[in-house]
Amino acid sequence: MFISHILLENYRNYASLDIDLSNDVNIFYGNNGQGKTNLLEAVFFTVIGKSFRGTKDSDIIMAGKNEFLIDISVNDDITENIFIKYNKNKEKYIKVNSLYLRKIGQLMGSLLAVVFSPEDMNLISEGPSVRRKFLDIAISQVKPTYYFDLLQYNKVLIQKNNLLKSVKYGKTKMYDGIFSVWNEQLASVGAKIISERCRIIEELSKVAIEKNMKIAKNSAEKEELLKISYNSDISREIILENDIEVIKREFFNLLEGKMQKEIEREMTLTGPHRDDLEFKLDDRDMKKFSSQGQKRTAILSLKLAELELLKKATGRKPIFLLDDVFSELDEKRQESFLNEIYDVQTFISCVDINSLKYNKKNARIFEIKNGSVVL
Repeated sequence: MFISHILLENYRNYASLDIDLSNDVNIFYGNNGQGKTNLLEAVFFTVIGKSFRGTKDSDIIMAGKNEFLIDISVNDDITENIFIKYNKNKEKYIKVNSLYLRKIGQLMGSLLAVVFSPEDMNLISEGPSVRRKFLDIAISQVKPTYYFDLLQYNKVLIQKNNLLKSVKYGKTKMYDGIFSVWNEQLASVGAKIISERCRIIEELSKVAIEKNMKIAKNSAEKEELLKISYNSDISREIILENDIEVIKREFFNLLEGKMQKEIEREMTLTGPHRDDLEFKLDDRDMKKFSSQGQKRTAILSLKLAELELLKKATGRKPIFLLDDVFSELDEKRQESFLNEIYDVQTFISCVDINSLKYNKKNARIFEIKNGSVVL
């Protein structure tokens, strides 16, 4: 799988961009603020139907314009073309192979990609919601039905939380079993989400450990053992048994036991919406004890593991998007990381093309300036 052509119109600072791409490596260089990240963002937009930067769709439209457009040509057995248009009336049109999609979830799996951006440093340094988002995007690409499970879970969660508030403030009369129906629905869908997340993390962690050791081994620091684990109120042993009914029962019992506290707090206090990932390096919490270089190495190792997971699970080759990847990595780590990338189309953005420790022989190189490619 690779993108052979990309067309942008009124996408951030790109009034119009129309370029052919290498099926190997594409390097976009230029000063900060010229549009390198915007281009990578547009590519990933065709993967999940929204920005990886958490930006509203309406803020992506070029100033003074009414809509933006992304049109990519793909060389793949499943997908040939993805077209997305969004206008100021908040109407989004998505076509895959010239067929309109009714729901954004139907886009999942059409194009597979892994992205690294500076914001991914938040995977370790920020709160649990960032880590859950990473997991959910990765799994949805492998298993599109997971995306619809998430939608269903969040819908039920909102309804239950509204009921908790209504009971607390006396707008709804409290009676036995009032929450059990909602808890049953949450447990039924949530068990599948928890099981899938834990399984994926087990697979990712094994590969990430190996990648992290390879990238870090040539640096001045000692060998570093990375550990990534999924933390839930349900024990890891129960989850890994992979019996959905058992996980469902455990989840339901936890929800039932916290009913009074949930009424007081006006929120559901346990479930996949509160679960988290834990990163440790040599058994020490990375958030507290690791350097920026170590954190970046761990996250890059996780992204490399995600690439391998997508390949293995789908039999297709994902696209690797690397935005400002090499800051805070010493030269040895840069070289070791690049040696781990092979057999996938790669997009790299950087400021100084000469500082990039990469064999640029087979790469297509683009200079980006003010939202245009300098020829």
